[in-house]
Amino acid sequence: MAAPTIEDLTAKVFEILRDEILSAGSDFSARSNLIDAGLDSLAVTQLMLSIEELTDVWLDESLLTAESLESAETLATLIHERLAEA
Repeated sequence: MAAPTIEDLTAKVFEILRDEILSAGSDFSARSNLIDAGLDSLAVTQLMLSIEELTDVWLDESLLTAESLESAETLATLIHERLAEA
């Protein structure tokens, strides 16, 4: 099976954030800042579990920086890179 594209991962990460984790307003997008949207340490844990279920990739906590958690797009890029390494 081919690895998902960055666009596919971005859409899925955004969907998880929007539908399951954050109570963000209608202006929330894949480029919205996740910390500003309410992402906290508990939400990060929930997000990482959802991503692992989706991709079978566990992101080490050391990879979860302010830069990688800036938006659904930046997080999807990190996930895509980890999938390429697998």
